[in-house]
Amino acid sequence: MVIYIISDGRPDHLAQTRGLAEALLERARTACPDMQHSSHEVLVAGMSLFSKLFYKGKELDLPRPNLILCAGHGTHLAALSLSRHLRCLCMVCMRPSLPMRLFDLCITPRHDLPDNAVPGSNVFLTYGSINCIKPQPQIEKKYTLVLIGGPNKDFKWEAEHVITQLQTIAAKSSRPIILTTSRRTPEDFVADLAAACPNIRVEPFGQTGATWIADHLASAAEVWVTQDSVSMVYEARSSGAPVGIIEMPRKRAPRKDKPSRLDRSISMLIADGGTNSFTEWAKTNTLPHPDTVIDEAGRTADYILSKFPKLLPH
Repeated sequence: MVIYIISDGRPDHLAQTRGLAEALLERARTACPDMQHSSHEVLVAGMSLFSKLFYKGKELDLPRPNLILCAGHGTHLAALSLSRHLRCLCMVCMRPSLPMRLFDLCITPRHDLPDNAVPGSNVFLTYGSINCIKPQPQIEKKYTLVLIGGPNKDFKWEAEHVITQLQTIAAKSSRPIILTTSRRTPEDFVADLAAACPNIRVEPFGQTGATWIADHLASAAEVWVTQDSVSMVYEARSSGAPVGIIEMPRKRAPRKDKPSRLDRSISMLIADGGTNSFTEWAKTNTLPHPDTVIDEAGRTADYILSKFPKLLPH
């Protein structure tokens, strides 16, 4: 099996397509061990709309693909054009901005669809976004991991509000606490946190590598994530650890009659177990341990191979 990943260069989009590609290749290597299986990333960031619309990958010196994966609105046109040219399957790891019928399969987080939506035959619903994280039960769980995001279109950033919750978590924790920031975290947060919580070890985003979060999730006994970072919440849940949500003030009050994509996502996570808000945690100082392991990359890969059996030669 040969897979092309059409990329816009964004790490969150690459995490989805890489996670799915690796799950597919893992199964292909098991089913057909004597064949060559590989994935290749094709960057289309910076290309004009016209170039994407008629993209044929003439500059590529790669084996012909069986499957093209993409994620990110800026990748859709190039992926579809290339798949038509090379006559292979094209799948998108998100709810696309283009009509869903254009893709062979739309791998869509269930919180991206309204509650009453009926998915089409080419839609596969996932529990959150696919990622590259896998549980590592053989590794000792040594600390509490904290993942900090920042302001976005839904949430305001109030450092004092976040730090107050971290002070409470640190006071109740019997384990060391390691914290990292993200691109969106305001620069002065680290200094403010160090003054308020000197017992929390901080490793700022700029000092971490590409595998830092995956490596540290593997050894985390529990994980706390700020409310703005839904993708990090799903990565944390995929590690198998209990997950707490550090609450942030909203820019606008949520609508009960029309919950946002983010509200639906967090509500589903809490309802399914293994995740809780800081407010609920504070009542018992205990996070619920997840009853099930999330492996959406593996589950999606199994579905794809059952729906498109020609991807694996017989």
